[in-house]
Amino acid sequence: MKKALLYWIPHILLLFFMVGSAVYYFVDMPSAVKAFTGLGFPSYTVYFNAIAKILGGIAIVVPAVPRVLKEWAYAGYLYILLMATQAVWMTMPGVPWMMFVFIGIWAFAYWRFSLKRIEIKA
Repeated sequence: MKKALLYWIPHILLLFFMVGSAVYYFVDMPSAVKAFTGLGFPSYTVYFNAIAKILGGIAIVVPAVPRVLKEWAYAGYLYILLMATQAVWMTMPGVPWMMFVFIGIWAFAYWRFSLKRIEIKA
């Protein structure tokens, strides 16, 4: 039970932030576009970012998805987080401490995913 909680709590947090922000992009598109352009990204990246976050969440949660696609989903989430951290750092110096919290949640979720893979092989 403890191992399952240690696996699912960081994954639920990660998916809440990633998929939740993707849903926000579609619900309040003008505000999302304004935020993206304020960070220096072109407006069309909102669509790509939202779709990538939703597909990554599906790949991580659905058990039938092959492990390789799950690894790519984790890599994509890390890429999105690192690019967001860099954008926030460049436009709002001193503010991106929260981004490091998200990267920490990602790291813990990926670590638990890796441990689960090792337990299955053993």
